[in-house]
Amino acid sequence: MKAHVRTQRLNSWLQMFLVLAVVVLANSWASRTFWRVDLTADRLYSLDLASRGLMYRLEKPLIAKVYFTEGLQTPYNNHQQLLVDKLEDLRAYSKGLMEIEVTDPTNIPDLESEAQRFGIQPIQYRYKAQNVSEMRKVYMGLALVYGDEQQVLPAVTQIATLEYDLARAVKALVSDEERPVLGYTTGHGEPDIGTVQGPVQGLRTRLQEDFELRPIPLGGEGQIDEDVDALWMIGPQQPVSSRAQWQLDQYLMRGGAMAVFLTNTKPDMRTLRPQSVYHGLEPLLGHWGVKLNRDVVVDRARNGVMRFPVRQGKYVVQMPVNYPLIPRASDLDRDSVVVKDLDSMLFPFVSSLEVADPPPQDVDVTVLARSSEASGAIKGIRTIDPNAYKIVAPTEVRGQHTLLLSMKGTFPSYFAGKDIPAAPDPGAARDDPAAMLRESAPTRLVVAGSADFVANNVPFLLNLADWMVQDESLIGIRSKQLTLPALEPVELKEARLLKALNLLGGSLVLVLFGFVRWALRRRSGGVTEPVKASP
Repeated sequence: MKAHVRTQRLNSWLQMFLVLAVVVLANSWASRTFWRVDLTADRLYSLDLASRGLMYRLEKPLIAKVYFTEGLQTPYNNHQQLLVDKLEDLRAYSKGLMEIEVTDPTNIPDLESEAQRFGIQPIQYRYKAQNVSEMRKVYMGLALVYGDEQQVLPAVTQIATLEYDLARAVKALVSDEERPVLGYTTGHGEPDIGTVQGPVQGLRTRLQEDFELRPIPLGGEGQIDEDVDALWMIGPQQPVSSRAQWQLDQYLMRGGAMAVFLTNTKPDMRTLRPQSVYHGLEPLLGHWGVKLNRDVVVDRARNGVMRFPVRQGKYVVQMPVNYPLIPRASDLDRDSVVVKDLDSMLFPFVSSLEVADPPPQDVDVTVLARSSEASGAIKGIRTIDPNAYKIVAPTEVRGQHTLLLSMKGTFPSYFAGKDIPAAPDPGAARDDPAAMLRESAPTRLVVAGSADFVANNVPFLLNLADWMVQDESLIGIRSKQLTLPALEPVELKEARLLKALNLLGGSLVLVLFGFVRWALRRRSGGVTEPVKASP
């Protein structure tokens, strides 16, 4: 009996020892191995392969210095932890070359001076609750130090694009390449995106982080600079001269990537009447395989919002109105890296596009965005009053319409066999006809039928800039934003059906289960045979 007790005691101690050994070995392995389970549809909480690849490129220690004031309230209460967690994820792929230092420099003169030497300045923080109200200066910044170089996130006030911001900073440290040049045309009434205020200002700030923005005046002597990696033409308001079109043509022939955002109709909010815009680029685009129609796409089911003056008593106030002339396109090409992770895009006062049939030889065409099946296209609209589009016009062409497309391949020159348009300056040097290119190198062309599209779709424009210079590594990271996708509207009939299923579905399942049980019992006579024990 005593021997049996001793054996049980020995087994108990042995089991305890084995459990402790397993726990110690598991913790030791986990401390050297990074892994996680991410069940989100787009793997929002896992590092993108491009982010991991950047960390593998480290050749010397990378020090992440986090200067963050502790004890912040909502909406910044978890920003520090999210930032440190993302840095820990990066460190797991750094081959042991990354260190993380977290300090709270608030009211510590030496640490405050150190943070400010990195360019991290205190920001005004205001918090007001039912029983608490405070205003003070706080620190919410990060400095990445890589040898003699450094990159700084001076204020981490939003975390939706945190991985992209970190990856961009790391890429700037480990890459020896110069920033690509993104040009934008001027000289025909286009907005100067280098100086214009408003919604485009945010786009300019983001672009300047990775690109050199350069204005490109058209119509003068010479050609577009050869170091321009990508070129945007946004909403010319005047006819584009033949000389300017020749410069655009020869830029594309050299293999320069180009995006053209053209508006045929713009609104006059004072008179609520449309104004036609004549840029004269239809023949040039048509030669490259794109037809820009002089119509306006209308969508009464899926659209954006625009403010209109509405009289309320003695006053006139600006009220947001669902506006059919701003189609919201959610039919996007999910195979394209430029748009595949976007939920939808807005196209104010957009004209429809058509592709030449057949398209130019050796050119692949991709329709990036289409309007919904409930949309239509109208020629010759006479008003922009939203009340005028509540019913379908007799001349409206119903169905889906192409709003945005991209083309890749080799394009023919529009000026092949033609004289080179002369520069307006009589003293300008003549261009050598023998040097004119008649067929392009492989390149990329993007066309949209709306210029106001640019200010309303900043994420797409950032993706487009990377795609045009063929630097697609950060597109997927930028698109991983911690935001909820918009809900698509459903038809009234479908909504009623879903509501009925929600209310009655559970009860119907229980009734069906009871009916099946009743049928089985009736079939067996309601008696279950006892199980006989084997002898």
